[in-house]
Amino acid sequence: MFFSGTAIIDKTNSSGFGHQREVPWVAMYTSYYPMEQVLPSGKHVRANQQSQSIAYSLDKGMTWVPYDAGNPVILNPPAPYQDQFLEFRDPSVFWHKDTQQWVAVISLAKLHKVLIYTSHNLKEWDLASEFGPANAVGGVWECPSIFPLPLDGGPEKWVLMLGLNPGGPPGTIGSGTQYIVGSFNGTTFTADSDSVYESEPPGVIFEDFEGNKDLTARGWTTTSDFVGMLPANGTLAGQNTVTGFKGKQLLNTFLNGDASTGTITSKPFNISHRYINFLIGGGSNINQTAIRLLVDGQSVHASAGSDSEALSWQSWDVNALQGKSGTIEIIDHTTDAWGHINVDEVSFSNTRANTQVANWLDWGPDFYAVLGWNGRPQHDRTVIAWMNNWQYGGKIPTDPWRSAMTVPRQLALKTIHGKATLVQEPVGKWKSITDGGKKSTFPRVDGVRELGRIGKTLQIDLSFSSEQLFCSSDACEFGIAVAATKNYTQQTRVGYNFNTQEAFLDRSQSGYVSFDTTFASIYSAPLSPSANGTIILQIYVDWSSVEVFGGQGESTITSQIFPSAEAVYGRLFSTGGTTSNVKLAVKELLSTWR
Repeated sequence: MFFSGTAIIDKTNSSGFGHQREVPWVAMYTSYYPMEQVLPSGKHVRANQQSQSIAYSLDKGMTWVPYDAGNPVILNPPAPYQDQFLEFRDPSVFWHKDTQQWVAVISLAKLHKVLIYTSHNLKEWDLASEFGPANAVGGVWECPSIFPLPLDGGPEKWVLMLGLNPGGPPGTIGSGTQYIVGSFNGTTFTADSDSVYESEPPGVIFEDFEGNKDLTARGWTTTSDFVGMLPANGTLAGQNTVTGFKGKQLLNTFLNGDASTGTITSKPFNISHRYINFLIGGGSNINQTAIRLLVDGQSVHASAGSDSEALSWQSWDVNALQGKSGTIEIIDHTTDAWGHINVDEVSFSNTRANTQVANWLDWGPDFYAVLGWNGRPQHDRTVIAWMNNWQYGGKIPTDPWRSAMTVPRQLALKTIHGKATLVQEPVGKWKSITDGGKKSTFPRVDGVRELGRIGKTLQIDLSFSSEQLFCSSDACEFGIAVAATKNYTQQTRVGYNFNTQEAFLDRSQSGYVSFDTTFASIYSAPLSPSANGTIILQIYVDWSSVEVFGGQGESTITSQIFPSAEAVYGRLFSTGGTTSNVKLAVKELLSTWR
């Protein structure tokens, strides 16, 4: 079978595949072998092995010839990773001009490593270096790529892009894409110090759940189904693997499925640091599945998971409780779906655990397996992503097609808040497929302003003041509802939360959402105001997707939606206060097929 890879045009015929004046195109891809066999090249592969092979084309990609005489050109992972032959994939190949050689970046998926190989002929490859693990490691690493970009139009930096599944951005379930900025000399990638995160701050470990002692022997009091309970490894019977915990073990109340209930209470401790940090996952019902801090027998802090097996950092600021005695109580009182909780690495520190564990290329749920085009000018980096998520990729309600690709996006590196940040801009001759559109200006919007029928395929430019007048609640928001039915029983809301300074996309009422329990969700991306105190959102709406670009393109959110055919209406909304200086332009995109 043929898995992911990349293709290049071998202009100098370094591979020797060229014939007369025909320049060879060479594709490097992952070969997957379902059964053990000896190949035509004489090489032996094991059952379910992944290796790297090449094929060539002499008719500009119309037909391809596998290099059977030598495939796979990279048979096995190198020492000491030979046992990873089941998870060795997705080569990204490019020409490195300074060292005059081909470079391939390949993933050791489960080890969260990328291997960097070099070659002069695309047939024989040498291992040059490795990178990782770093930043987000909640799932396997896939589809890596590396490329240069000038920072602010000046000195060149290199960007390593990595797919992650599961363990995507906070608030999402399943797949995501992260990037790391650094330097590359043709053989070795070195990350910039401010592009990697040490999520766990220094402090005192209260409980890490490592070792074979049961909870009682560790000083915890257990009740009901949790009496005699041991820490668990990362696998749940009949469920996905738990990710994001530290070490080899964690606390997991999924014992007899979600049917297990009870409480787990720590021994008392003196509150002596500013923060209590911990990793948490599992059910989101804070009254039923939660970790709580008890002081004088009363719950003063509580946190729950997000209906996900991926653990993430949360923290309690306990500065006002210094010197008091506290206990940690973990509760599981429900047998409903997601009736369990995962906890790990409870620690005391004067620094909050970093909830940002990665630089996310997109904060939405449907942006994965991103790759760029070879052959364009060095700094004209255009990428495209698979607009789907392995959480529900096989369930989306479409027939006969399944999935789509994102709008192509041009990348640039800009310094934002003192840090090299990837920004994205939609690429395309949009003017050729848009109508004249309609522009509107509203000095103030309070409540709802109807826009009427706006269409199904749209480019929307929306800007407004970054400070809402008379903001009086936790939900001070402004935005636009798109892909809505006339009565707004279906709608996708795109907007900005003034309190949290985040752009958001809410698809909880976007149409058909019941095919997956995680689909009807809200996704957020950090977005600071521009220098002139304005929030800028550019929104692309298609029949089954919404893509949001915030600010300079530093915050993007990509999401599938499945509304009815009648979902062609829109309106502005301002909740919790009044939004000023609103400028709106709506253009309907014409069909690219006509």
